[in-house]
Amino acid sequence: MKAVKIIVLGLLTVVFIAYSLAFMAYRGLNATLLDQQYYHSVIGDYNLPDTLHTELENMISAIARDGVTGGKTITNPAEKAAADSQVMLITNAIASALDEQWIEEQTVMITDDVVNFLTGKQGSLSVAINLKQKLGQIESNIAAELEKFSDAELLAMFKAPRAYIPVISTQIVDQLGLPESVVIADIINDSAPGTFELIIGYLTTAKLLFGLLVIVVILVFLLICVLFWKVGGGFQWFGISTLLAGTLFLIGTSYFSKLARMESLVGFDFESLPIATSVSQSIMSFTFSEMYVMPIIFLVSGIILFIFGLIIKNARKKS
Repeated sequence: MKAVKIIVLGLLTVVFIAYSLAFMAYRGLNATLLDQQYYHSVIGDYNLPDTLHTELENMISAIARDGVTGGKTITNPAEKAAADSQVMLITNAIASALDEQWIEEQTVMITDDVVNFLTGKQGSLSVAINLKQKLGQIESNIAAELEKFSDAELLAMFKAPRAYIPVISTQIVDQLGLPESVVIADIINDSAPGTFELIIGYLTTAKLLFGLLVIVVILVFLLICVLFWKVGGGFQWFGISTLLAGTLFLIGTSYFSKLARMESLVGFDFESLPIATSVSQSIMSFTFSEMYVMPIIFLVSGIILFIFGLIIKNARKKS
């Protein structure tokens, strides 16, 4: 009979530990990916605006070169010099308008909107990046850059003298084809339709499983432990189970905080991101460190409950 009790309680303990691990993962998710302050910290502490601005410059340069040359390789030295000047002009004009401060503001605005949507604070994604004012600034920047060239250089590049600088700058901006507004919801729906609906479905289920139900699960499992092993032994078993759950979660987060191991788990190449691998690793380590509060609570609670059960057990033996 005792063996059956141990087997049954052992199985229930496995279920409790698995549930506890899922609960801690959910709490960790709320403390990181579903928390606005987490994104503010990552954006500010790891200089993401600077990194994204550098990547934006590289991307603009490649697109501008393709547009200027029509995708062809230019071998003529004079034509190549003219093309290089145009590419540099366009790149500098756009990069100056879309600077690091602007990128930081847009990134914070987007992450805040996404978090508010996923956490149910708003019914839909509403954020849109307004580029209308920036288009005017880009045109002004291009005109300012063009003023640096002589008539001969402008004739070589654009077949027009300095008097046509306003026309040239307007034509360049028009050819860029930049929209006046970018709606984030449209981009996500076009690239990955149904993604947010799926995520919200999972989060809704998680809220049901790890809301008030957590208290019920803890009390029921504690009661079962007490029924199986009486008060002292029950608290000891419950304490060990809680301690084990916290320990396993800490071991798991410590193991998967390494970038290479996380890549193997999720099947995503983090090196494809527009940031240095060392920065990605730092962000990964920071993310998992933000998840440590709940498992530490489990660890400390487990130790206290085990000691409490031991005291009760010894007191009963003496009496």
